[in-house]
Amino acid sequence: MPHGDLSKPLLQLLAETAEAFIVEPTSELDATIDRTLASIGGLFDVDRAYVFSLTRYPGFASNTHEWCAPGVEPQIHQLQHVSDLAIGWLMAEMRSGRAINLESLLDLPAGADAERAHLSSQGIQSLLVLPLVRRGQLEGFAGFDHIRGCRRWSDQEVAVLSIVVSGFAQGFERRLMDQQLRQLAYEDPLTRLPNRSLLSQRLGEELERARRNGTQLAVGYLDLDNFKPINDSHGHAVGDELLVAVAERLCRCLRPGDTVGRLGGDEFVVILPGLSSLAELESLGERLLSAVAQPTLLAETHCVALSTSIGFRLVPPDDADPDTLLRQADQAMYAAKRAGPGRMHHFDVELERRQSLQRSRLERVRQAIEGQQLRLFVQPVIDLATGQLRFAEALVRWQHPQQGLLLPETWLGWIEDQPEISLLGDWVLEQALRHCSAWMRAGLAAAVSVNMSARELRDPGFAERIGAALALHPDLPASALRLEVLETAALEDLEQVAQNIAHCRELGVSFALDDFGTGYSSLTYLRRLPISTIKIDRSFVARMLVDPADRAIVKAVVDLAHAFGRACVAEGAETPEHLQALRAMGCELAQGFVIARPMPAEDLPGWKLPPSAGG
Repeated sequence: MPHGDLSKPLLQLLAETAEAFIVEPTSELDATIDRTLASIGGLFDVDRAYVFSLTRYPGFASNTHEWCAPGVEPQIHQLQHVSDLAIGWLMAEMRSGRAINLESLLDLPAGADAERAHLSSQGIQSLLVLPLVRRGQLEGFAGFDHIRGCRRWSDQEVAVLSIVVSGFAQGFERRLMDQQLRQLAYEDPLTRLPNRSLLSQRLGEELERARRNGTQLAVGYLDLDNFKPINDSHGHAVGDELLVAVAERLCRCLRPGDTVGRLGGDEFVVILPGLSSLAELESLGERLLSAVAQPTLLAETHCVALSTSIGFRLVPPDDADPDTLLRQADQAMYAAKRAGPGRMHHFDVELERRQSLQRSRLERVRQAIEGQQLRLFVQPVIDLATGQLRFAEALVRWQHPQQGLLLPETWLGWIEDQPEISLLGDWVLEQALRHCSAWMRAGLAAAVSVNMSARELRDPGFAERIGAALALHPDLPASALRLEVLETAALEDLEQVAQNIAHCRELGVSFALDDFGTGYSSLTYLRRLPISTIKIDRSFVARMLVDPADRAIVKAVVDLAHAFGRACVAEGAETPEHLQALRAMGCELAQGFVIARPMPAEDLPGWKLPPSAGG
């Protein structure tokens, strides 16, 4: 390259390098520097071009990038952790911001004997060294050596190359910022482990690898047992020290290729790819439990021991996504905690499927209640002796927007012994009382009978709830409300149920024992429960005309009710012959299709007893 004005190739190099250090990703920084050094070497016919960076240990510099002309021996491996003592004058000059342009080593001052010996040992005859400055601090330098001759660099060349070297500094600055941003985005600041974002990314990568290779992997969710009391007792600094110690132990006890991350607080996640069996996973789980359980000396004064609960989700090559796997491992961890400290639990996919289906069903029922999709139907109960209407049983129907009118047996089982059963009970009770009040205003003196669930009957506040519902209808006597109790429901907590029934009877509400004969049919019910009516289950009544055994059961229940001073209601009377047989047995009340099919509650005032059902 001639020493005159800047040539077109040099200007092109300047433009290309400036653009590269601004536009190219920082992952390409090293390759860009190597390429630039090679371009400078070719343009200026130098023998060696290189970059040194100051190490994080004061007083040392290391050769990080090097280009050598053909036939020139590389020096990069010999020039690591070079002491300031070997290049003290050079370092002082560069810290002062000055470029070092030596046409010959003879130009070195008398105080630079160490540099002269150091450079001579590499065969250098002349060189140009430019400081690499970032944020006003010397971070390293770039050098250009001549071995086969001497060279004096022009001021213009030095100026242009200084701009190029400043591009190196900008690249290093961008890379440092990227690293800091990556740490903030992907690294837990306390333990330096991957955080939730990086864990999710790595889990996604491992899932793809497992699907390609047909292998298994597991996700483990760890939560330290009783960490909060330790943190509260000894302070957050001690708690943080404990978390760092746990993180280090988890990393040490796992296999190469496994990942340990921290979600925050005292929650950690492990990703275990390439598992051969459930037994291998359980072995790794035991190692994790054992690692955490080791006593830890904190702040040189506190020795603490704790345990952890682990939930695992073992994954075949399926369609699960990282977020779902973490959630499922979290659920398994809570199951482990419920079993006691220091346990592990495996996520059950089939159980989760059933639970998810149940949650969906419960939500649909809640929406039906809140969205006014339910309808109240009633079925009349008549006095068999007079044919008069005595009361009507309240029945609920779901007017589904897509499936039409749904009977209770298709969906009521979803909410048995769930909080939603009480929501439904409140709705039915209010609707039943409202319609009963409307019947009375229309001149129809008929009580309403409402079925109560086992969950409601076990509630200690049951009587207060019934009283509050009645208070909303002051025109309606309490005797207009009848409540029906399943004998199986009464059996679950007989003392509480008997107490609740007694309190409601004090209000004036009567009770019936429903579906008698299908449960235990214990005489204890009749002796201890303050009920006024027994309802014979429809399964016996429906077959009593063709099955002598069922007929005998119906007759026995009627006689038993009379022996205990209770009235008897026969459900499932489908024909006039059923009514005739029931009258002959002395049964007082009946309901069934021969009397009336269930009807909307507002239709009851217009209902008439069919002639076929008359006495």
